[in-house]
Amino acid sequence: MKKPMLIWHVTVISAIVALIGWQLVRSNSQKTANGYPDRPIHIIVPYDAGGGSDTFVRILQMGISEDRLVDQPLVIINQPGGSGTIGSREIKNAEPDGYKILCHHNAIITAKLAETVDYGPEAFEAIAMTGEMSMVILVRDDSPITNIIDLLTAAKDNPNTIRFGANKGAPAFFTTLQLQKGLPGAKFTIVSAGGGADRYSKILGGHLEAGIFSLSEYLDFRGVAGTPADRNIRAIALLSNDRHESIPDVPTAVEMDVPVVLTNANYWWAPKETPRAILDFWADVLGKAMNNQTVLAELARLRMDPTFDRDATFQKRLSETVSQFNAVAEQEQSSLPDFTLYVGILVILFFIWALIESRLRRDTCQPAELPILSQDFKKRPDIAITCFVLLCGYVLLLTAGWVPFAIASAAMVVLIGGQMMRAAPARWPVLLELAVLTGMGTQFVFSEIFITPLP
Repeated sequence: MKKPMLIWHVTVISAIVALIGWQLVRSNSQKTANGYPDRPIHIIVPYDAGGGSDTFVRILQMGISEDRLVDQPLVIINQPGGSGTIGSREIKNAEPDGYKILCHHNAIITAKLAETVDYGPEAFEAIAMTGEMSMVILVRDDSPITNIIDLLTAAKDNPNTIRFGANKGAPAFFTTLQLQKGLPGAKFTIVSAGGGADRYSKILGGHLEAGIFSLSEYLDFRGVAGTPADRNIRAIALLSNDRHESIPDVPTAVEMDVPVVLTNANYWWAPKETPRAILDFWADVLGKAMNNQTVLAELARLRMDPTFDRDATFQKRLSETVSQFNAVAEQEQSSLPDFTLYVGILVILFFIWALIESRLRRDTCQPAELPILSQDFKKRPDIAITCFVLLCGYVLLLTAGWVPFAIASAAMVVLIGGQMMRAAPARWPVLLELAVLTGMGTQFVFSEIFITPLP
């Protein structure tokens, strides 16, 4: 064996042994850690940095840090996408060791009802509910609609002419369906209109007649005294049980005999089978943080109610919310295509094409004429197609969370590398070493150095 190859094998195998040792130590510490927590905790926020959910979690993080409620760093990780389902799936598939927890609002309930995912609150361990935001229904200030009854009457007299802003599958969407039940025959045209700023501009532009907003958004968007009516907004109903002190003149829908309530509550979740002691630890921490003076001041600035529920009280509230959304879920007839099925069909078609192409080329070439290595990859599109299919499969495996990241990555390197080295079997030991090193090494670098979660 040549000296460079010997050095390669010794170096790589030593690195792999070290990584295996790290995995064993990490696994043992997770199983026997009586002194929890003994390393940084990841808090997953399933939305972009700077948004409402992210801002709320960072306020809680500040209170926890001020009062020194947790001895380890809290690392907030934003995982936006899929209406919050990318981040929630990360926690669903995480180890139940207390080092990854999720903060998510009512969308964790409605995502399943909208068939965005096949799981809901039952796939997690509930920790606590911390803080909630009242929601309001807005119209443009020059609208003839003055209250919730006017809105429903217009939707009944002229069905599907009232364009109502509520993103499909979100809590506001199901609340809008519930609103329609307040007056038999009322029918809105429900329009998905992005975030609050987008819905606000659409109302001012006359593209929406009404929409659901958070109380904080309404107070921020509302124009000052003297703003022209066609450039301002007006709240016609508050979707809570009681009026809010910041808008005392706005009645609740309940007052108007339309029994619809929607508040955007922040729920904390852990992976299924997380030990009870860890759930209680976090419930205690969050409860104390909600009494921190800095936290209370910031929540007041955001017009968020500093409510806190845990254990039986939390479960009762959660059950009531789930029942509320379930009551109208049958109205939702999802028309979204099954993208997973279509991608699967496309991958299968590519695979069949690759097999046919490969067979045709074998039949028309003599063995001595078969290309090798780079020539093989360049002249045979079936290899490129197969690599593409393998890459798609790798992404799907990571998205679904069926296979650990290190194993999936190592397998991907072996399979794709093998396609490129069909004519060089002597290189397979190097490829296998590289695959194992890639899978385990990448996991180590991102988990321990960059503190970034991996599928």
